[in-house]
Amino acid sequence: MKPEPLILAIDNGTQSVRALLFDLHGNIVAKSQVMLEAYFSREPGWAEHEPEGYWQAVCSACQGLWTQPGVDRTLVQAVAVTTQRGTVVNLDRDGKPLRPAITWLDQRRTDTVPPIGAFWRTAFRLARVKNTVDYFRGEAEINWIRAHQPRCGTRPTSSCCCRAT
Repeated sequence: MKPEPLILAIDNGTQSVRALLFDLHGNIVAKSQVMLEAYFSREPGWAEHEPEGYWQAVCSACQGLWTQPGVDRTLVQAVAVTTQRGTVVNLDRDGKPLRPAITWLDQRRTDTVPPIGAFWRTAFRLARVKNTVDYFRGEAEINWIRAHQPRCGTRPTSSCCCRAT
């Protein structure tokens, strides 16, 4: 009998990364969990995390699956990834992080936001969601980065002024 394909699910949460293998019937075949270091805060209301920590946790969680009895990673036919909401990782052209990740727990805001074109402004007004859109535009992490750390959010560079020293 031919071995059944597996689906790898990776859940990158706030406190841990979980890797799970499912069969095609939705049954859990194996699971592994790696705890994350807590976020850090260089300023009141900030919540940042080193992106490499996320990557290492994903790698470790998957490695934890491959060492379990009966798990054959060559049977993985699909991968699904879920993440915590709204965490931003800025990367350069080579995929290297430019600055610490701003997590969804971060509370920084900005009034400096790029303009929305006339079509979308009218569409949001007619849909009666303009106030909601304006609120989220002010809290969007990338708008804060653009206003306060432009070298780390809009121009790929290998040296960023925003790294913790």
